[in-house]
Amino acid sequence: MDYKYLLSINTSKSFCYLSVNGMPAMDNRGAGTHGVQSSGLNATAFLENGTNTIELLFKDRTSEKSNKFDPNARCETTLKKVSAFGDEEIISHIKLTVDKEGNTLTSESLNQIGRTGSEFAFTGMATTPGDEGFYKARKSFNLNGLPDWMWTKARPVTENDLPEIKNFYQEILNTLAHKDLDKLWKISKPAWDEWAMADNSNPRVFFDSMNFERLTDNKLYTPRMSPKWQDYRLVKYKEGRLFRLEKGSFGRSPIILDNNGKAGYIYTYDPYLSIIDGKVVIAR
Repeated sequence: MDYKYLLSINTSKSFCYLSVNGMPAMDNRGAGTHGVQSSGLNATAFLENGTNTIELLFKDRTSEKSNKFDPNARCETTLKKVSAFGDEEIISHIKLTVDKEGNTLTSESLNQIGRTGSEFAFTGMATTPGDEGFYKARKSFNLNGLPDWMWTKARPVTENDLPEIKNFYQEILNTLAHKDLDKLWKISKPAWDEWAMADNSNPRVFFDSMNFERLTDNKLYTPRMSPKWQDYRLVKYKEGRLFRLEKGSFGRSPIILDNNGKAGYIYTYDPYLSIIDGKVVIAR
């Protein structure tokens, strides 16, 4: 590709959670007491032609008893279109700060709407289950010229697909247990191909970065072969064209491997799935 869409987050004195098209992208849970973090990722493969969104959840880090923030609290995200030659265009931007009284300010976001067709919404305190206690801000924006990723053409998932979805997760667990990396590569390759296209890279680089060879070493890790399906819920993204089975506030996957050397430590593999040509596939 001639360009990438790079997403960044900068935070201070706050809890901050960033999603793109509803899918978790980055957060600063591990940023320590002061909540200072600056990080980024390539979001291209999660964007589509037409309407897209970025969303911030913003919460005071210093007190659970007050909705008033530290005056230095900040949560900011920027989406840039970056060419191979270094040219940049800001596509979308949200910046949440606070005044001296600790009230949330959105003026900079309102003044930087960006592209034609962009919209900004600050809903105040979120009421969506799982988001309570956070202030929520969202921007929508329109894009064109992106590849027609396979997930954009997927059939929306329904609850009727759950038996096949569970079987697919079980197949991945069985594949990990049998150390069949060739099969795992074959199952996941279409997703790695698109990751590589979005990053001008090689699909095998993405596959190898997951450290599946280490994760299938039974001296180090043991997969949990029998997920408690009743604990998981079907979570849909982009009108159900992408989905996962998730558990808990942070969306834990049914694909869990226990670290044999550290009690209580686990690894989870949490791919996004799609229904393509009537079959469940790994899409991201």
